[in-house]
Amino acid sequence: MRSELYREKFLSVTEGDSTKFTDYSELSDKSFQILEYWIYSNQIKEEIQITQEIINEIKIGINYFQLNQTNPNLFDLLINKFKNQN
Repeated sequence: MRSELYREKFLSVTEGDSTKFTDYSELSDKSFQILEYWIYSNQIKEEIQITQEIINEIKIGINYFQLNQTNPNLFDLLINKFKNQN
């Protein structure tokens, strides 16, 4: 329930909704995987290499998926990981 978008989809499922899909084409596979893992686990994978491009896409994804930015904050964690990598 960290994503308002998914919360609405799960709570308002009706017959006939099965043909609807979500378009997140602005995100690379890697960025989507980071967001998806965060939504389901509230964690980021340690082995993920963070790039500036991923950080930019994550900003888009946080807004798109309407993520609740609770503590820990996904964006802050990724920024810190990016700084520590360099």
